Amino acid sequence: MSVMGFALRWGCRLGAAGFAAGFFGPMIFTPGANQGPLLGLFITGPLGFVAGAVGGALFTIFRR
Repeated sequence: MSVMGFALRWGCRLGAAGFAAGFFGPMIFTPGANQGPLLGLFITGPLGFVAGAVGGALFTIFRR
């Protein structure tokens, strides 16, 4: 698999995990906060995607 494909796959995986944690976590731990799910939508989801893409690309490059 190419570097781009591996980076995209890991970016999507970690982005989905970050989104889920940021979206559902505030609903569970602070149910009164009305803007809690925006954390997953605007912060943890995109940061998880970027971290996964960079990590997946680096892993693939150094694995070869």
